Amino acid sequence: MKNLFKNLNFLTKNRFIIFGFFCAVFIIVQYFSFGAFLPSAETKDLWFYSGIFMVLFSILFIEPYYTSPKNVITNAIPLLLVFLAIKTSFENVVFWWTAVAILLLLLLASIVALAFDDKDKSPDHWKNKTATKLKDIVVIAGQGRVLYSAVFIYFLLTYHSIQNFYTLSLFILWFFILSINPKNIHGSFAILAKKDIGDQIGEIFSVQSKKIFLVKLFEDRKSIKKFDVVKFRYSMQDAKDFTITGIVFDTYLLNQEKWAKILQLADSRKEDEKLEKNIVYKIASNAEINVKLKIDNLAGVVIDGSTIGKIKFEYSKKNDDLQEGDLLELNIGVRRLFYQVIGGRTEKEKLEARNETGFIEGEAIQLGEWRETEFSFQKFGWVPSINTPVFKTDASDIRVRAFTYPNYKLGKIPNTELPSVVNLSEAVSHHMALVGVTGSGKSFLVREIINQIKVDTKVICVDFNKEFVSMLMPAPTNIISDTKAEEISEKIDWINNELEKFGNQQDKAQIARKQTEIKTALEEEIESFLNDATCSIKVFELPDVSNTTGILDYTKYFFKVLFEVAKKKQVTDNPAKICVVLEEAHTIIPEWNFSGSGDKTSQGLVNSIGQITLQGRKYGVGFLVVTQRTANVSKTVLTQCNTVICFQAFDETSFTFLGNYIGKDMVQVLPNLKQYHAVVAGKAVKANMPMIIDLTR
Repeated sequence: MKNLFKNLNFLTKNRFIIFGFFCAVFIIVQYFSFGAFLPSAETKDLWFYSGIFMVLFSILFIEPYYTSPKNVITNAIPLLLVFLAIKTSFENVVFWWTAVAILLLLLLASIVALAFDDKDKSPDHWKNKTATKLKDIVVIAGQGRVLYSAVFIYFLLTYHSIQNFYTLSLFILWFFILSINPKNIHGSFAILAKKDIGDQIGEIFSVQSKKIFLVKLFEDRKSIKKFDVVKFRYSMQDAKDFTITGIVFDTYLLNQEKWAKILQLADSRKEDEKLEKNIVYKIASNAEINVKLKIDNLAGVVIDGSTIGKIKFEYSKKNDDLQEGDLLELNIGVRRLFYQVIGGRTEKEKLEARNETGFIEGEAIQLGEWRETEFSFQKFGWVPSINTPVFKTDASDIRVRAFTYPNYKLGKIPNTELPSVVNLSEAVSHHMALVGVTGSGKSFLVREIINQIKVDTKVICVDFNKEFVSMLMPAPTNIISDTKAEEISEKIDWINNELEKFGNQQDKAQIARKQTEIKTALEEEIESFLNDATCSIKVFELPDVSNTTGILDYTKYFFKVLFEVAKKKQVTDNPAKICVVLEEAHTIIPEWNFSGSGDKTSQGLVNSIGQITLQGRKYGVGFLVVTQRTANVSKTVLTQCNTVICFQAFDETSFTFLGNYIGKDMVQVLPNLKQYHAVVAGKAVKANMPMIIDLTR
């Protein structure tokens, strides 16, 4: 029953049915009044018959499509010509002059309104303001229902009595004609009403890709906005009609016409809905539709210039909350690929003539498909199609299984729970570098790593400033006892003083004997630490040595002996596993141009540590190098670090060096990184690509 009333209501709003109904009523009234179905051909009858007919015709077939001064001109000129033609036979001269004057004024006002309308000037210009006011007046006074109603009423009352049944019937008929709302009628010949699926907003003009449709919006649809949900029927390449659901991706004004880009979000489906082909309908959105289409998470579409490793996308998000480091996802076939935002910039798009539109172009690098068994992403070797939808994601549906040491959760991808996992055994054995400005989080992370690796690794912290080791709990003791350190420093001072003498005055035998004693003392202390099952962390501190050369010699002796002990223990049943932490590495292994011109002792120390980094992996010795700037640290050591964690940095030298590790695109993000965010890359990190991670605890 409900559908029956709906279909009847649909039929009664058809303009052709309404027109036929009123014509039938008029013929019936005419027959009962005069005994004939058609009116006479007398002049008096033709005037008000023509008047009421034109009122009906204007309401049904003209006003729904045209409401402008042009329409007023088309109404006024025919009436004006008729009045001029019948002047001699017109009985009421006052009414004739009044009617002609009103028609002339409407005609003149319409022409002036059209002439003053200047698209090149602002709406506040006096010409456009005048044109707007004149338009408002003439469109109301000059529409067909007003002009022709006046003609109808005048001639009806002139030739017929108001008490006459015929006159009264025509008055009632005229009243019902005026009550018709042109906006509620239609011209469809369908017998049944179409399913209520929403409002028609426009017609498809062209297809920009398989996902983007260009739509010319209807003039009366001014409320359309981005992210409105739409549906339409369109014939795809296989010539079959499919129903497509999507959203308004963008709207813009071109040549005084409003256009929209429609982005398809749901798969095309063959449905039974009676949609007009190529007409776009706005449908009511709800929570279920928003979740299904992922409207709130849409970040944009892939655009020109994308590659396998990096996509560019036109940014368009309902909630403007996308940031550098956020995770994006898209689909290539059945594959779910993840990308990470690394940048964005504003762009302009040329539309036509002087018209332009602006948009934001984002950039994201490919991380790949998530592999649960490997705790990492696997890179995919192809590029997504242009206009593929891109969504912001938190990957909350991905479950990460538990893992144990040596795998370690370094951090997570920003705004997700997906971990960045590093193998600490490989990180230490193949050396790791942590680079970033003060306060970025380097020392905190190193302390965490030390607490993890101390279960099976002996850690030696080299911190000449004693700031880092003071934060370790419990505070580690010196690997060289104070007594031994004092004895060694005295021997080093004696050797240096002896070496300052001329060659023939030096006691070479005594020098050799003291050097052997120094090495023996250091070896005993180092082996004692390595064999101590109760202690995992020691600090290498400097004794009170009389000069800088003595400090460097002391350090150089220590590293030489450490390397030799590690080599000897490698062939035993208890091989060494040692991690040397170089805090403020530029003070220990400076680049040659920062160590002082001609400083052979300093260069010798750098070479000793460089030799260990080159060969240390074979003997169980690894390094954690911590520095603020790569420019100040020996590249011989840094280039051996196979895992790099880059915190915020600003110096161009670091960018040049780090570009070889993390790529030129990732280097550009370093100045903008948030505190405790870093770019990680390298052998120990379980990822094929460098990525931004959040290390906030």
